[in-house]
Amino acid sequence: MPYIAMARKWRPRSFSEMVGQEHIAQTLKNAIATGNIHHAFLFTGTRGVGKTTSARILAAMLNCTGDGEQKPCGECECCRAITTGSSLDVSEFDAASNSGVEEMRELLEKTAEYPPMNSKYRALIIDEVHSLSSKAWSSMLKTLEEPPSYLIFILATTEANKIPATILSRVLRFDFKRLSPMQISKRLAFICEKEGINADPEALSIISEKADGSMRDALTIFDEVFAYCGKSITAESVQNALGIPSTSLYFELINAFAAHDAKGSFAVLENAVSTGVEVQVFLDGFIRFLRNFLYAKIGLSAGQLELSESSLDSLKSLAPTFDQGDILRIAKIIMELNEKCSSRRGLNPRLLAEAEFAKIAWLDRVANIKEALEKIENMEKVEMVAPLKEENQKKIGTKAAASNFAAGSSATSSSAAGNFHVNI
Repeated sequence: MPYIAMARKWRPRSFSEMVGQEHIAQTLKNAIATGNIHHAFLFTGTRGVGKTTSARILAAMLNCTGDGEQKPCGECECCRAITTGSSLDVSEFDAASNSGVEEMRELLEKTAEYPPMNSKYRALIIDEVHSLSSKAWSSMLKTLEEPPSYLIFILATTEANKIPATILSRVLRFDFKRLSPMQISKRLAFICEKEGINADPEALSIISEKADGSMRDALTIFDEVFAYCGKSITAESVQNALGIPSTSLYFELINAFAAHDAKGSFAVLENAVSTGVEVQVFLDGFIRFLRNFLYAKIGLSAGQLELSESSLDSLKSLAPTFDQGDILRIAKIIMELNEKCSSRRGLNPRLLAEAEFAKIAWLDRVANIKEALEKIENMEKVEMVAPLKEENQKKIGTKAAASNFAAGSSATSSSAAGNFHVNI
């Protein structure tokens, strides 16, 4: 049996399997349940977040003939045809490669002029719809404004700003959110369980961060890692497979900064570059390391950070070396450095990194203003109290001397009086 890529094999077949787009799923479910079905939808969002998948699920829900409450059922003829891409009533059109007016006219002739053959609705899914030419938009506009009752438009795009206002005013717009690393990790963990793959949570966290909010990218990366690691996936093996620097390098770098050791920070960078790691990739990873370091310092758990307990303990052991202000200042310098390295203005990224590393190593630690003010206030109090103590001590000494003098005079008088009495 030929291998099926994870992104295809685990493509959601219903809204209940969708990750991170619950608001859209619930809205569409309610619309279908109440019969308030709009004739045109626009799905927008970054790549790989489920726009085309949702369009197919919506088409299946509209045409599902199953008896159960679950829609789409995945069992009826319509659902199976849509899943396999053989449905005559659901057409997918790639606007990126068919952007002209002639292609659009031909498409509308096939879909708008004839009622569905085996389904209730004809669904026209147009992917990358922002690529259409202005004449193609004009050709579609009349049909989009007054479509036949059986035709449903589902438009998908990554660049909603390129859609003409005349089109936007005639569609229901749904904005798909970028997925969080935790949402992606949970989905990958579910897939690993079903596939019998043993994967460390930290390994899945690395893949999730690398995916940058795209589930499809996460599954593609997971395919690459799976080909390298097999059924046992560890954080180290993921780093080796993807060319990501080892976390131990970041611990060495932050320790070098703590010791004001510029030479040591250069050695860490040399070690990373010698293994084939790009400077910008190294900096990206260090920014995430600083983020985890800051969150570990303020008390977040391993589950919240998607780290192993041992990694969290290692970060907590660094906590006394830097205050939050120090971590934020280092992160700001590294992010500005990363931006300079990515600008590609003919500058050498390694030289830039070494210069900034030296700056961080030689910087003094951030002082806590509140603590500094309290110390100054305490010093002022001490300085004010000291003269008072000295003056009080002088007064006490003067009084004591006066008392001693008075006591001495009294004793002398008494002695003299005694002598006088004896003489008498």
